[in-house]
Amino acid sequence: MLKRVWYKIRPFVPKWFLPGIRWSYRNYMRFYCRSVGLFDRWHLRKTGFSTLPPAPLRYRVHGSPKIEGFLVVGKTCRDDIESTLEQLGKRLVDFSRVLDFGCGCGRTMMWVKEHARHVRFFGTDTDAEAVAWCQACLPFAEFRVNDPLSKLVYPDDQFDLIYGVSVFTQLDEAYQFYWLEELRRVVKPGGVVLLTVLGEHCWQTLGPADQEHLRETGFLFRVTNRMKGIFPEWYQTAYHSQDYVLREFSVYFKVLAYIPRGLSDFQDMVVLQKDGLVST
Repeated sequence: MLKRVWYKIRPFVPKWFLPGIRWSYRNYMRFYCRSVGLFDRWHLRKTGFSTLPPAPLRYRVHGSPKIEGFLVVGKTCRDDIESTLEQLGKRLVDFSRVLDFGCGCGRTMMWVKEHARHVRFFGTDTDAEAVAWCQACLPFAEFRVNDPLSKLVYPDDQFDLIYGVSVFTQLDEAYQFYWLEELRRVVKPGGVVLLTVLGEHCWQTLGPADQEHLRETGFLFRVTNRMKGIFPEWYQTAYHSQDYVLREFSVYFKVLAYIPRGLSDFQDMVVLQKDGLVST
């Protein structure tokens, strides 16, 4: 709600007033996360989970510290990943080593525990605090911290499935191409990579100039200081067109499918495969 209101009034706000608004917003969200966290223990009893990430971690990955929404979206992401795999004639348990690329504090990973008897799960993220929580509270999977722009610790051809939820929605082109190359390195020949992007359905909040830019180039990286001090400087918002994805991602992978609104009925799902035979 606040975001929609802000987009409407932003053009009329004097530039000299913006630093004060940003400072107020950041401190309001810190206070809000703390106040929501005070009631976590009471809400936790109703979830069926023995522990959940603290409110600030939930906010960083979900955009809200509220438990209910965090859990609903996590389960929906898991369900949509499994639904996408079913379109390939696969199930999650058909893969032996699965990487959650950009796992955050385990919003999606929490919901795959039931498959851990058959699948080895791994998670990696740049957020060391979120990874530390996962390492302490989700022992069925292995978690590592990665730098924003460096090789992953995993050897070549390590995973037969990688999924990245709301990761390429934040990367500029240089980071995007770097990570496509790196994911190609760590996935096995014949392995599957699922990525989500902000496709045409998500352009509705953009102004006419930004939408025209997307139609012409297929890619837009919007930089804002709204979350400065809350998220890293490199954590911004990227929008893609389907044509752009099919053209640019195919340099690194075979594009098996592009599914509009394939994740949470909002983000588009991109299904990729590394060329070659599956390793045995």
